[in-house]
Order: sequence, then C-alpha cells, then structure tokens
Amino acid sequence: MKLINSMKKLGVGILLASLLVTGLEAKEKYTKEDRVKDMLTMAEGLDDIQMGLLYRCKDGSCVKTGIERIKKVLHTIDKVDPEFFLDKDQVYANKFAKKTRSMIEMYLTEIEDAVKKDDKEEILHNYSLTMRQCMSCHIRLRK
Repeated sequence: MKLINSMKKLGVGILLASLLVTGLEAKEKYTKEDRVKDMLTMAEGLDDIQMGLLYRCKDGSCVKTGIERIKKVLHTIDKVDPEFFLDKDQVYANKFAKKTRSMIEMYLTEIEDAVKKDDKEEILHNYSLTMRQCMSCHIRLRK
C-alpha cells in the first residue's frame, strides 16, 4: 500500500513538474507580436522624452515617463536571443543587441541626471545618442 501511495505521489510530482516546465517554456517564447509591442513601447518612450524637451512637461515628468517606458522593455534583450527571430546571416545580432541595450541604458541614465540638473542641452544630447542607437539597430537588423 505504501509503495502504491509513493508511486502515486511520484507520478503527481512528475506531472506537476512537466506542467511547470511546459508553462515556463510557453512564457519564454518571444513572438513577433511581443517584439512589435516592445518596439512601440520604446517609440512611445522616445516620444515622451521629446515632448519633455519641447516644454510639454516643464517639471521633467514626460522625460522620466519616457525613460521608464524604454527601460521597462530593455530587459527583453537579455532574455531573448535575437538569433531566434532573425535570419542566419545576422549571427552577430545577439552581441550587437546587448551592446546596443547597454549603450541605450547608459544614455538614459545620463538623461536622468540631466533632468535633475534641468540641463535641457544635455537631455537633448543624450536623447540624440539614444535615438542613434535605436536607428543603428534598425538599420543593421531590420531588412
């Protein structure tokens, strides 16, 4: 009887473990829709920063919101291998995407510092560098 109960528990454990693994695998898939959503979120963040530069939000709240939006999706680059959705001739994509992510993050941090100092020229400078990184990725990886 104990053997049967132990086997039942083992079977249930294996079933739960396999369901957990299957569920985790499903969550890790990064679809084209996910990618488009992330890119739109980053574009909205850039728009927020630009609006802040054009004095829509004199207190810097638009710029801060834009930075938060962009940073929210930057982590995806660390979790997803771009080779999963790019052509085979773009094998360098993973390294390039991670470098681009780190550069964007650095520029966003510089923008945050400039907002605290109310230095619009520094915000603009780092916004331009951020946009350049975005465009670089789009030019190299999107065909």
